[in-house]
Amino acid sequence: MPQIRPITDLRNTTEISELCHAKNEPVFITKNGYGDLVIMSMETYEALTTPPSTPHLDKHSGEMCFLTEQSPIWAGMLADVLQQHNILFIKESSLGAGLAIKMGPMSEMIRFYVPASFLPAASELVEELFSKETD
Repeated sequence: MPQIRPITDLRNTTEISELCHAKNEPVFITKNGYGDLVIMSMETYEALTTPPSTPHLDKHSGEMCFLTEQSPIWAGMLADVLQQHNILFIKESSLGAGLAIKMGPMSEMIRFYVPASFLPAASELVEELFSKETD
């Protein structure tokens, strides 16, 4: 349950500080019955503002492997599928930003790189998504 306190409670800073640290959640301060401020501990603030940690990927690190090259439309779909399967990847334009703007988005191709440990699973997904059916 969120803590909601009137602004007059800020006179007792020690109590508010202890409350913020004890609850590990924001304390909402009202002024004349309306929301006015939010106060929280530094730990709570950092937990709310720190992005989730993901390993830094660099395609030149030696552990990254080329997966495939797709048009922007299919690249968006592939990126979604890789994320759903928790497969880390890097994607980059084959043209570069300036040339892609000049030539238009339909001539652009997107390259995908994955860590070597993810290559078998990622290759299987690419095969499922982009293999042509023969009946």
